[in-house]
Amino acid sequence: MLNDLDELILSCDDPRSRQYIEEAVLCYKAGAYRSSVVACWIAVAFDLVDKIRELAAAGDKEAQVEITRFETIQKTHNLPGALTFEKELPLMAKDKFEFISHIEYMDIVRLVEDRNRCAHPSQVSDNQVFSASAELARLHIFNAVSSILSKPASQGKVALARVLNDLDSKFFPNNLEDVVTLFEAGPLKRSRESLYNNLLKVLIKAAFGTDEAAAKFNKCVLAMSAIKIIQPNLWEKFFPDTVKQIIERMRTEEEMCGAVVSVVRLEKLNLWSVLPKAEQLRILTFIKNAPAKLFADLDWFYLIEPLPAELLSAAEKRIMLATFEELDKADWYASPPAVINRFITIYSTSKNFADANLYGRTLRRAMQDIKPTYKQANELIRAASHNDQIKYSNEISSVVRQLESMEGGREAVAQLMLDHGLDIAIK
Repeated sequence: MLNDLDELILSCDDPRSRQYIEEAVLCYKAGAYRSSVVACWIAVAFDLVDKIRELAAAGDKEAQVEITRFETIQKTHNLPGALTFEKELPLMAKDKFEFISHIEYMDIVRLVEDRNRCAHPSQVSDNQVFSASAELARLHIFNAVSSILSKPASQGKVALARVLNDLDSKFFPNNLEDVVTLFEAGPLKRSRESLYNNLLKVLIKAAFGTDEAAAKFNKCVLAMSAIKIIQPNLWEKFFPDTVKQIIERMRTEEEMCGAVVSVVRLEKLNLWSVLPKAEQLRILTFIKNAPAKLFADLDWFYLIEPLPAELLSAAEKRIMLATFEELDKADWYASPPAVINRFITIYSTSKNFADANLYGRTLRRAMQDIKPTYKQANELIRAASHNDQIKYSNEISSVVRQLESMEGGREAVAQLMLDHGLDIAIK
């Protein structure tokens, strides 16, 4: 039991905090439980003042006002003022600086009440004096360390603002290991659940924003990856619900287009797997019926690996329904295999030489981005052999020549032409 308290002291990173609470632990070990409770409150009070002082040094205006007030009380030996300041500390820590939550505030209030009982002659009844128990002293020590002494100075709005300022800085690291190091040096190392949850909400909302620049998106992903590493338990607790709440609110076509792309780009965080089945179904249905805005961004489905099979399948079903105009306008980083398949299908329906030349020229450009497969080459040559508009078009020889980039090269193409009876001169 005693060793547990020693380990509790070590959880305080600040040497001053360890020194403050050590006296309370020594009193506990000696059986002086009343003294232990009193020392525990003194440790909390000094630690809260130190934390406010840190915020003041960092430029927090409210903290500067309180520290100036505290120092004035000390210089003037204002005993009533000191007592008032001490009484206000718990509420100040909860509301003004957000060091503690409402539940933790109640624990600190109980500590103050027990400290008063222990520091002054207190009777439970006419013939019974108040006596602090070992359990009471130990509980207060544990609450003091876990709620206050082991936490960094900034935990509320100030801490969140600090992290977001780092994120917006030009000097924010561009690799995960450095981001983890940066965050562990600040309030996120042992952050409260409220800070962690609020930061996660801000990062996910930014990542799902429709107007975020690529650099900001990448920073958000790095930040989320880092906090996932630092506190995996809190990640598992808050990430699924936060993602669900954000996606459930997205109902307009524009919102859904942005949401689908973000879902794909955030797959490295296993976002898809935490979505409820109903939301997955809604997203898959939207992809299969993607409007032009989303269709133009479907190349993301082929840039992120590995991607869940159902997402990729939904994108390919939409591509196989695409019109020639949609495919031609899509400015994709590279043409995925599904696009080549759709182009071949459209090419095979050419009704005149103009269509055959237009479709063939566009198909040829698409195949410059990705080598055609044997199956695609076989289908294309088969279509050309059965459609005279393609067979005798000006573009067919250039299209067939582009097929030679496939595995097997010119010999494989020549054999396919022979198999399908396509006799044309390759320019």
